[in-house]
Amino acid sequence: MMLPGPEQWLVPDWQPHSRVRALVTSRRGNHSPPPWDGFNLGDNCGDDSARVAAARAHLHQQIGTTKPPFWLTQVHGVRSVRYGDADRRADGACCDLVGHPCAVLTADCLPVLMARRDGSAVGAYHAGWRGLLAGMLEVGVQQLAPAGEPLSAWLGPAICQSCYQVGDQVRDAFMATDPGDGRGFREDGPGHWRMDMFTLARRRLQAVGVNDIHGGNLCTSCRLDEYYSYRRDGQTGRFATLIWLND
Repeated sequence: MMLPGPEQWLVPDWQPHSRVRALVTSRRGNHSPPPWDGFNLGDNCGDDSARVAAARAHLHQQIGTTKPPFWLTQVHGVRSVRYGDADRRADGACCDLVGHPCAVLTADCLPVLMARRDGSAVGAYHAGWRGLLAGMLEVGVQQLAPAGEPLSAWLGPAICQSCYQVGDQVRDAFMATDPGDGRGFREDGPGHWRMDMFTLARRRLQAVGVNDIHGGNLCTSCRLDEYYSYRRDGQTGRFATLIWLND
């Protein structure tokens, strides 16, 4: 059984402020057996709970933060909480304390990190198509920047347009909200479309004043050895996208 180290994880090429730290884990290692092959951090995908707890403890030890990552019970909604809130049923979390990592787990959905440009607060948000449509990112912006404080955002690994086919009902729902969202869909035969979550996320962030947007170029389904993909594999694990403040 092998636990991975930081050299097997991604440090985003994104520096909104010198206090901000960000990290994306991978599936590398063999801590969990098939079908969660690798370093699974998800506790709701069938893996042994003690094994997942050990993986999470290892991650905390490796990043060396004061507090462990704040793990959410993600529900594909638009609720966001603060680090330490008792009710963790949410799809986003923010924090303004040093050494308190916010985290989201994904395996095709889009993880979005945000930070105030002055380095005073950060947040992590989970957005699949339902979350994007319902306004998860707008909730995150309002949470982190209630007075319009300048924000920077980073779009983490998610399924790319070439790998993500959806039906008319999904495209129609987006078009009913904003006809301009049509640029996030490419026709793929009768009743089918290829959906670009990165483009749709950028549109939503820009609509609420966030124009400093980075990332959005890593596909979970294309990168078999790097990331978990539910669309590709069915039952599988989850990797984490984390953000925190450092001194």
